[in-house]
Amino acid sequence: MALCHLKNAQLDKSFHEYKGRVVFRGDCVKDEHGNFAVFSEQGTSASHLMAAKLVDAIAHMPGMSGEDADAKGAYTQTDLGEDCPPTWITLPRDRWPKSWFRKDGSCKYYQPVVRLHSNLYGHPLAGLYWERFCQEGVEACGFTKVKGWECLYKHEKLGLILSIYVDDF
Repeated sequence: MALCHLKNAQLDKSFHEYKGRVVFRGDCVKDEHGNFAVFSEQGTSASHLMAAKLVDAIAHMPGMSGEDADAKGAYTQTDLGEDCPPTWITLPRDRWPKSWFRKDGSCKYYQPVVRLHSNLYGHPLAGLYWERFCQEGVEACGFTKVKGWECLYKHEKLGLILSIYVDDF
């Protein structure tokens, strides 16, 4: 499914930006027998509103600062894990390669399906694979998890605290 929306609609028109994405329709996934597919529990950590409030409070203390940012195209920065059940999808027609069409414009295929390799928003395991990928990158930068907090990291050497909620840092 393709989605498009206007970002920053509440601001002046100079800040308006159309954002589009292709979304995996996890609500209509079927198995090879036509039955609705069942995925195991996702296993991603719960977000902690308290962690975000803690980081915000620290950032407002004298001599401190803070910022927040989105990861662009977060989920698609990684592939589905090797432990992911094989997932096949139908592509929106406007995403079909030119090789799928004949010279006269007609299609060579009726309703082609392709194997999904890239992590895609909406897939039942997308959050888990993004979280693993993100954690690996954050830890490679010297951050370690704060004990007892699922989405809070610290960087001892630089004196930084990082809260991660899905694709917001």
